[in-house]
Amino acid sequence: MYDISSGEKQPPSIVPTGELSYLLEHDGLLGYHDLFQRNLGTFYKHFTASIPFAIEEQCRIGLGICRLARNLIKDENNYLTFCEMGVGDGPNGRTMAEFSKGKIRTLSTSNSVHSKNNFHQLCNHNYSKFHHGSFIEITPEYITSHTDLGFFRNGFNVIYENAAFQFYGSEREDIIDYVARLLQENGLMIFLEKLKHSDELEYRQREKIKDDLFKKKFFSDCDIAEKRLDILEVMEYGQVDIESLIYAIKQNFKYVYLVWNSTNFYEFVASNNERMVSEFLNLLPPPYLPSPFCVENNLPKCF
Repeated sequence: MYDISSGEKQPPSIVPTGELSYLLEHDGLLGYHDLFQRNLGTFYKHFTASIPFAIEEQCRIGLGICRLARNLIKDENNYLTFCEMGVGDGPNGRTMAEFSKGKIRTLSTSNSVHSKNNFHQLCNHNYSKFHHGSFIEITPEYITSHTDLGFFRNGFNVIYENAAFQFYGSEREDIIDYVARLLQENGLMIFLEKLKHSDELEYRQREKIKDDLFKKKFFSDCDIAEKRLDILEVMEYGQVDIESLIYAIKQNFKYVYLVWNSTNFYEFVASNNERMVSEFLNLLPPPYLPSPFCVENNLPKCF
């Protein structure tokens, strides 16, 4: 990941942008997208060029969280708190905080010094913080011992696992239980994960769709093959299937919804508060789900 976050390897030939017709169709989404684009650092340009339609989805989620903050936060001195784990240079947090004019305060984490530098170069407000290190280091005790993290001393309203857990192994129950300690009682946790499939041929076919119909717009055949050899084998080692992930999430959360799918990538929203998760889902713009990338129908789907 070092070479990717520094831009020494795998930079996309062009920076992906969201589908304009989709962005124009939903109030506020184009403005959010344009701000998100300005916040993209080196790693996140690679990330959004690697996952089909991640731009549209992350803008959809970000705008939904901003709408939730607008509905929940009536006191100008109060705010919603957001933590993203496995975030690279942190455009999601920075964009939400800026777009909401401080109604959202955010914490982003990454091990990469290049992502840390990108974060601080691109951040133009005081509502977002960055932890240079693993999200594993973010504990209630760590937060209370750092005065610059005072925004988060009561925990987070929203935690976003952004394709991070697979790099720590396949024990989802343990890691979700560990991270969930940081979530406020009525909070939301969002999971973006690349999942295994029981049919290996189906998994590989979805990978081929991703590579041939999306990634080739941004990377050479050589880049795609190199990443498959150097990185994806490590990522696949820690992947789980959809049944295992749902089971692990439900050990901590009563309400679990699948909200997005793109090839082998899936995104879930979970909470123990039915009203909160329902309100969030109602505030989300509909997903951008072009065929043949999406294999799930009738989203959101409750489990």
